Amino acid sequence: MFFLLIIILLTTYYLYNQEITLLKIIDYKENNIIWEIKADEGDKFTIKYLHSVARTPVLEIFEIKNGEIVLTSTEYQSYGAGLPFLDEHQYSLENNKFIIREINKQLPDIMLRVSDYALHELIFENEIYKLYELTKDETLLEISTEKTNNLYHYNREVKGWLNQKTKNILKKTSF
Repeated sequence: MFFLLIIILLTTYYLYNQEITLLKIIDYKENNIIWEIKADEGDKFTIKYLHSVARTPVLEIFEIKNGEIVLTSTEYQSYGAGLPFLDEHQYSLENNKFIIREINKQLPDIMLRVSDYALHELIFENEIYKLYELTKDETLLEISTEKTNNLYHYNREVKGWLNQKTKNILKKTSF
């Protein structure tokens, strides 16, 4: 029994002192977490959407650096309203796409109004998250990072899992 207590205490101490970065998406108005995932240094994610006028894909590529979001590059297919045509960053034309690299702009967060028209998506670790399906049309989302510890993260994961299980049980037993 004493040995088990020591293992639990050491595990708790380790998880509490292990700092991690969470990448999360929050419904700004409701202050609800829509999605979150553990993000490691150097992880990249992309926000993809259709340009409102040109109706061509626009990709904004971000990287996690020192626990912060950094815009590293953009890709688009045509000059449209709101898209740059001259920039001081590394700019090239490849495979009929305009690419701006080495932007390296640190952002405290990304405010994004999701729409069914633009079909906003977040791509992380080869998984596509269709933001326009996760929220209502015209929802304002905040994409940000949060430095926390593993204990806090696992606690939130377990609570989310239990809430989902409870919802599933209630659905099965409702009249």
